[in-house]
Amino acid sequence: MSASNSTTVYGIEFVGVSKRYGEDAAAPWVVNNISFGIPEGSLTTILGPSGCGKTTTLRMIAGLETPTSGRVRVGGRDVTDLGPSERNLSMMFQSYALFPHLDVLGNVMYGLRMSGVSSALAQTRAVEALRQVGLVGFEARWPSQLSGGQQQRVALEIGRAH
Repeated sequence: MSASNSTTVYGIEFVGVSKRYGEDAAAPWVVNNISFGIPEGSLTTILGPSGCGKTTTLRMIAGLETPTSGRVRVGGRDVTDLGPSERNLSMMFQSYALFPHLDVLGNVMYGLRMSGVSSALAQTRAVEALRQVGLVGFEARWPSQLSGGQQQRVALEIGRAH
């Protein structure tokens, strides 16, 4: 038998990642030298007590925070220094941040329209995104008329429709 020289490519990988807020060397580490790999397509949970760095870790994956040290890779590509729009990732916040004055279709179309996509194309893409999560027929409903799970699916589709 011969040894394989292939390298595992993870969906998401942290290599020696640390994060502290502030320039002061005495600032506490929020995340301290963590390394892990998440296989592509897997379902992964980050568990821990309040204040242990879970949200900071997720924010570094999404590009909303930059590690103080270490590297972040997505699909084998180093994304440590890339911003959120360059990572092709989404992050679901606990508050879904839907516009209460826009219906479901308007919420999903909003980002597309602000990016310069024509109204017709934005509507086509938004309806397709809603179809993928079983929300066809909900286009004219207001966020207050949706369950929490439905609101979450609308919020996810806002990112995916792009």
